[in-house]
Amino acid sequence: MKLFYPVGMTLSLLTLAASSLASNNNQQPAQQAFEVRSHQVANTQQAAISLQKRLAIIKSFSANFTQSTQDSLGNILQSVTGFMQVAKPGKLRWQTEGIYEQLVISDGESVWIYDADLEQVSIKNMANRLSETPALLLGGDTSAIDNDFIISQIASDNGLLYILQPKDTSQLFDSLELNFNTLDQDQPLTEMVIRDASGQITYISFDNVRNNPVLDAALFTFAIPAGIDVIDGRHK
Repeated sequence: MKLFYPVGMTLSLLTLAASSLASNNNQQPAQQAFEVRSHQVANTQQAAISLQKRLAIIKSFSANFTQSTQDSLGNILQSVTGFMQVAKPGKLRWQTEGIYEQLVISDGESVWIYDADLEQVSIKNMANRLSETPALLLGGDTSAIDNDFIISQIASDNGLLYILQPKDTSQLFDSLELNFNTLDQDQPLTEMVIRDASGQITYISFDNVRNNPVLDAALFTFAIPAGIDVIDGRHK
């Protein structure tokens, strides 16, 4: 079974139902998403405003990532590494490495999911709702983020954690967590955690984060290789 949350954001980001990776059956100890000292606070307008300000600063974003997914028992289903780049409005390049190699590209209107091993590319429309495409949290308009999410904010020793719960209960995830390192001068996004109703948790940690790098527009275009299968699910 293939399971993959590209963000991202992804995000995921990332249309949560857009792409997938083969499961890894190696069982490893469960991971903790984020250690905090204080209790979760109630949703407040202040939390939404605080998150909006942080995300508004990010016009483009690049980082190495490590993504692992565990089931409700804490067993690791798969783990991958890769590199991602995001630019407003709605542009994304997400590439995994190794045995689960995959490329996801969005130009802000369409999403291409390319599996080289399968010699297949799937194309679909880019969802514009934040609750459907977590990647828009980095690359989209977040001025009305509280329309889609109930937002909570938690402080810890080394960062600030935002917990976003979709108001639309039909979404593919129950909650999305964004962890910012407030000790770093740039206060980068260091982790994203996606939890679904089945108890499955996907952790995406970011390293070598760069906020607002200059990115070539060509990064967000996809030229379909000759001889591969194309599944075009876009609706006009």
